[in-house]
Amino acid sequence: MKAREIVSYIHPDMNKTYGDNEVICHGSILKDWSRNDAFLPAHYHELGAMRIEYDDEIKGFHDLTFTENRFKQYIDKAEADAEEDVYFSINSFWNRKRAEKNIRHLNAFAVDYDFYRIKKYKDLTAEEMYERYIKPSLPISPTFVINSGRGLYCIFCIDHAPYQCTEIYKAIYHHIVVSQKQFGADAKVSLSTQVIRVPGSLNSKTGRIVTMIEHTDCRYKIPELAKIFLPYTKEEVAEYKNKKKTKLEDIKRKNRKGERAKSNLRSLKTDLIKLIEIRNEQGINSGYREMLLYLYWERAQKTKLDEQAISKNILELNSLFIMPLSKKEALTRCRPAQEYKYVTSISKMIKKLDISEDEQKHLFYLVDTKRSASIRQKKCRKKGKIMGRSEAEQARHKRREMVIKGLTQGKSASVLASELCVVKKTIIADCKYIQSHMHEFAKLIDEIKKSLINQYGKTVLRSLIDHFKEVDSPLWHFLS
Repeated sequence: MKAREIVSYIHPDMNKTYGDNEVICHGSILKDWSRNDAFLPAHYHELGAMRIEYDDEIKGFHDLTFTENRFKQYIDKAEADAEEDVYFSINSFWNRKRAEKNIRHLNAFAVDYDFYRIKKYKDLTAEEMYERYIKPSLPISPTFVINSGRGLYCIFCIDHAPYQCTEIYKAIYHHIVVSQKQFGADAKVSLSTQVIRVPGSLNSKTGRIVTMIEHTDCRYKIPELAKIFLPYTKEEVAEYKNKKKTKLEDIKRKNRKGERAKSNLRSLKTDLIKLIEIRNEQGINSGYREMLLYLYWERAQKTKLDEQAISKNILELNSLFIMPLSKKEALTRCRPAQEYKYVTSISKMIKKLDISEDEQKHLFYLVDTKRSASIRQKKCRKKGKIMGRSEAEQARHKRREMVIKGLTQGKSASVLASELCVVKKTIIADCKYIQSHMHEFAKLIDEIKKSLINQYGKTVLRSLIDHFKEVDSPLWHFLS
């Protein structure tokens, strides 16, 4: 079987296009072009090859990608001239660069066996190694078995798989190689951009020609190979992802809960400082000091604040009293006997500290339920003058009114975006919002319509609306 036939079987329909897409596949040739460049035409870049400059200083290997005809001509040349160390890509690419992001079709898996590196197998030929050890271990038959001149390749051709299958392709490739590692399968040679030696070319390390050992007509589908080689089923993967997602959500929920507890502790400390200041002004020197420090310590302990930080905050609060406790009293008498499962609720804290309604007016956290709801409402929704909107909502509403006025003046979305210092997409989004919420702008639109009727008359206005409808302008929605 000729090299061209093998490559054609691996790369079927390279010139095939889909729908209006005229892009065709590119195959890659890797070799020392500075030594074997006689066949490369001067106008090679016009035939689908990647541009690269050559001179006497260039040495080593470079890969060039070609469309089908030129790609297969190089395969023929490598076989006919028995060129040294010529490789071709098993997968094809959209453009002229061999890179994973440019893959168009996934065509095959090529497992490279370096069995000669293993002492047990180093004296065997490629044919003997395959028949005795590799063939019995494979759950499926390779499409091609090729003697690489030193080791061997087992190539498993697959039905055309698009680039969207790259991740599952790499997973299957990895597990095929791992399953054959005992026979010298090279884990490094499992890339989606993998290249292998051209049959009929020469392996310069051994001086042997690359030949085919066995060929079958087997061509597999990605789902079939996934069931055979991947350790988990699709359902198990989905279940694992769901568990992982749930676990992450739990962690986020715990983090949010922890952050909320820390925020509440900061609010509590602020209120306690304010309460001390109020009572200092009233000349209240005692009767609540130990309880205040205890309640803060209890909350701080539950929030998992470290002992050093708690002690620091306790001494800070203690120092604010007109008649502070001694350091020893503050750190011993006010310390909770143990870390209790539950902490004192806000309502009980208010009772224990005997916080009056007048004092609550100056506090934010240590307030009763009714006052707390009122504070929360004011914080979350600062009512404005226009229809109970926040300041940001008012600004958006005014901008949308400007958009309506600008459109009736014949201004384009680009001009309006420039005038209002926003991007064009914002103006388009505003138009869509106005169309679906016409009632919010009814008063302004009525004023504009009356102005247009007075200026042009009803007949002209109707013709304008028809014109706007024909050109699909949002104005016909506003004015009709």
